[in-house]
Amino acid sequence: MVLEWLALKDFRNIAVGEFRFASGFNRITGDNGQGKSNLLEAVGLLATGRSFRRVASGVLRRWEQPWFRVQGRVSSNGMSRSLEVLGEAGRQVVRLDGKPVASVSRMERVLVAVIFTPETPLLVRGGPAERRAFLDWMIFGADRRHGVESADYQTALRARQKLLKNGVSRDGRELDAWEAQLAILGARIAGRRQRAVSQLARVLPPLLERLGLAPERCGLSLAGDLALFLAQGEGIERVANRLQEGLAQRRERDRLTGTTGIGPQRDDLLLQLSGHPVARYGSRGQQQRFAFALKLAEAEWLEELLGEPPVLVLDDPVAELDRAGAEGLMALLSGQGRQVFVAAREPGEIPWTGGGPMMACHAVAGTFQVSMEQTKS
Repeated sequence: MVLEWLALKDFRNIAVGEFRFASGFNRITGDNGQGKSNLLEAVGLLATGRSFRRVASGVLRRWEQPWFRVQGRVSSNGMSRSLEVLGEAGRQVVRLDGKPVASVSRMERVLVAVIFTPETPLLVRGGPAERRAFLDWMIFGADRRHGVESADYQTALRARQKLLKNGVSRDGRELDAWEAQLAILGARIAGRRQRAVSQLARVLPPLLERLGLAPERCGLSLAGDLALFLAQGEGIERVANRLQEGLAQRRERDRLTGTTGIGPQRDDLLLQLSGHPVARYGSRGQQQRFAFALKLAEAEWLEELLGEPPVLVLDDPVAELDRAGAEGLMALLSGQGRQVFVAAREPGEIPWTGGGPMMACHAVAGTFQVSMEQTKS
């Protein structure tokens, strides 16, 4: 999978930009605030439909401009496909091969990207919501239905809570219907998460070792209301029945608390070092390396599923990793034949040893000086 071409119009601080990328290594440098992260953000937008900075579409427009456009061409499995995202205040239009689609979740798996940002260590240091989002976006890269069903689950969750707050009719049929929907959707979401965690656990150990962590000391597992039943091999239908029963039993309690106290919205990805939470007992360096190993494991798992490697996007990885960690990360990426985008302030901060053609790009005030070079292995 290769993003061959990208064109930008009024995106962030970039008035106009057009880029033809190397199929291997693409290096973007520049001082802070010049546009290098904006370029990576556009790549991520085409892949996921959202900004990895977690801002609304309207914020992505250049100052005082009514709209922005991001266009790209992707080569995947011998086919060339075009993607386009047009954004304006309160509205975003997505096109695949020139035809409108309802959302990026309907765009198949044309461009799949694994994105590293300075916030990546929050996978370890942050709360459960960070780790649920990591799992869900990883699954979304492999199965676009997951995004649709996750959104439908949240809709049903809000509807149930509203009914509980306002009072339920005597027969409770509407509440029964929403809980039935929550049950099947929740079981599917939890099931996909459980399978994803199992695959992460399988591919993670050698990556941890290459980044300087002892795999035998590291562990991960899914904790949640349905995780135990799934781990014991119960089918989705049986797990859904358990969830529906639990929702019915908790109605009065959930009405009083104002929240639904059972379901996959309470899941957490447990990360451990010698049997203890990495966030509390690991050093800052161990936390950083564990987080980056998880992202690399995500890329390996997606490559197995897709039959080709996803695109890797790294926004200033050296901001969180020490020199040894950065060298270990780049060494892991250098020999894998993946298309890689890396942004940093200076070229010397990116110790790339993969060889082959490289696009070198330097950002200055929203403009880019681009050259094609040959890297040495």
